[in-house]
This record gives sequence, C-alpha cells and structure tokens, in this order.
Amino acid sequence: MTCLRLSLFLARAGVASRRAAEQLIAQGRVSVNGEPVRAQGVKIDPASDRVEVNGRRLESAPQAKRYFLFHKPLGVVTTLKDKHAEKCVADYFRDIPEKLVPAGRLDKNSTGLLLLTNDGDLIHRLTHPRYGVEKRYRVKIKPALSPAALDGIQKGVMLEGKKTAACIIGIVSQTGKGMELFMILREGRKREIREMMKSAGASVISLHRESYGPLTLGALRTGARRELSPKEIEQLKDGAQAPYAPVLLRRDQGKSRTEIA
Repeated sequence: MTCLRLSLFLARAGVASRRAAEQLIAQGRVSVNGEPVRAQGVKIDPASDRVEVNGRRLESAPQAKRYFLFHKPLGVVTTLKDKHAEKCVADYFRDIPEKLVPAGRLDKNSTGLLLLTNDGDLIHRLTHPRYGVEKRYRVKIKPALSPAALDGIQKGVMLEGKKTAACIIGIVSQTGKGMELFMILREGRKREIREMMKSAGASVISLHRESYGPLTLGALRTGARRELSPKEIEQLKDGAQAPYAPVLLRRDQGKSRTEIA
C-alpha cells in the first residue's frame, strides 16, 4: 500500500497547489470515505480511499501533467473565475480539459509571462519563497527615484509589518518625468512591486513580467499561449529544486550587484 499526504494527493490530482489544498482541508471542504477532514498531515491510500472535494469525488489516477506559457494582456485578471471581470485567464484555456492553476499572479493592470499548470508540486516550489525562483520585470514609474531610494527598495521595505526580500534593480532609461527599470524578484507578494514603489513615493505606470526562472516570452504574441517543451519543463523543475541562499545587495560604482550572504 502506497500512502500519500492528503494535500499532496489533491495537488497531484490538479485540484490546487499544496498550500491551497491545505486551506481546502482546513475549511472542511475535503472528505475521506465520507468523513470531513480538517487536520493537516492525514495520509490516504489513493487506491482504496474515496476522496471528495466539495462533494465531488476525485479519481485516484492523476491527470496528465501539462504546462503552458501565456502572454497575459492588459485588463485580464489572473483568477480562474471572477463574475465581476470582463476577461479572466481561464477564458483563454476553455478547450483544455485539465484543471490549470497559475503559478503566481499578475494583477489586472500588469502584462507578460504567466505560467499555468496542473502540477501542484511544481506550483508549490515555484511560488514558495524558500526556493527563490527569479522573476524579471520591466517597470515604468513616475516620478524618477533617487539612487538612495532605489537602494532602499533593493534592501527591502516594510509592507504590512513584514520586510520584503532583497531584490535587484537596474535603470534602463530616465527622463525628467519618470524612469524605466528592470527588477528581479525572488518572492511574489500581492502587488509587491507597486507597493514597494509607493513606499518610496512613486507610482507604477506599467509593469511587464519578462521572464520566470529560465522561461521567457520570446516571440509569443499578447493573448497567445504555448505548451512547454520537455527541455523547458526539466529546466523549470531543476531551478526549483534547492532552497536558494539569501542575497545582500549593494551599489558599487553606480551598478547593482549581489553577494551570497
């Protein structure tokens, strides 16, 4: 008999990421053999136990894993279902039978690379700060910020009582009214970049995710999707295997660089 943690079984079945599956369990929305389960760490036998989520039985055989790269347009919400939204990400995947979940989010007013998959284990690793998978963004802000203000953001700012992780910022261009930056982050808190800039007195005019780990959009047009190649999937998984070493950031002769702490 091969037993699995209930949250892992839900993730492998494509229900949600492991963290989201743990929330479903805590909310009492998951039952095993007709009995609601709220405790974490419960193990099941996929071959014999009957698992239901919101009254719907899950098959013991896991779905085939699928991985998609999507170029999110402006005005599209990342949530899979939102009755108040004119357009959500799920609208671009109606023909895909597997239940896909975004690995992290881009807000309605942001564009760029979004990864969707039914591989719950991978989503957990890609989105958990422990693994520090890099995401690169192109950001336009107004007004321009001083080098000291940018250094302060790089080192981390307090948002909702918690300091943001160190990041990398570089100046692409600057005018009298604003500036364009590239930013590399290893965590994904809600509206993190917008809130970091706000804390320094600047507003984000546009925000575009250029890369996620080893993945880039390439020539993928806005609103289009493509499945990842086996090599890309392998590279993505390799990059989310080991916890990363935290970085300390400093400015040296006008250029940002990282050092292993």
